[in-house]
Amino acid sequence: MPIYAVDEHELMQEESTLKEGDAEIQDGTLYLTDKRLIYEKKGKRSLLHASSSKTYMDVPLYELKNISTSVPMIKVFTKKYLTVEYDEAGSPKKYEFLLSDPRKWHEEISRWVSDARRHYEDDSKKHDEESHRREVELANAKSSKTHIGMAYFGKEPSISNKPTVIESNGGKPESSVKKALKGPNYVPLLCETCGTELKPEMKFCPNCGAKVNQ
Repeated sequence: MPIYAVDEHELMQEESTLKEGDAEIQDGTLYLTDKRLIYEKKGKRSLLHASSSKTYMDVPLYELKNISTSVPMIKVFTKKYLTVEYDEAGSPKKYEFLLSDPRKWHEEISRWVSDARRHYEDDSKKHDEESHRREVELANAKSSKTHIGMAYFGKEPSISNKPTVIESNGGKPESSVKKALKGPNYVPLLCETCGTELKPEMKFCPNCGAKVNQ
């Protein structure tokens, strides 16, 4: 007996003979669940050798391409077959199963194939949406916009303390040269009389001539 998934339910089963082309393969059992069509060969046992049952066909219902029946008009002592077709690894497969009432199997399989295809399409759509969401999250994680609060390990990036020379229209430096960066604790030295910024080595204010008290 096949192993079913937790949410899988058996609908029908019948002892059958599988036919591939003109050859009858072996007797076994055909199973129909709400998700799969399965054919399991019977095991053999002799005085010197024994073999267990083996799954010969296991196909999801949504992969079935064609289902048909072959029932002669004279039903006495005639063989009635159910034919299923599907692709396996890119190769077409066609099997016939000798059953007592293939039309019943045909109706039941057709009904559940539609349901299986709908569920498969819904699951595929959800899978695609989830894959797209993960790709977007991964792209956002790699974006520079998310690099907030960066920490430097080792020597921090240095800032140049070279003075910035402000040039006039003639291309010559202005009389006052200002440093680009003087530190957070920098306190400028100002003239007490006119407020002009002074250099540490100045003794008199160059603007008003007042003596600098240091």
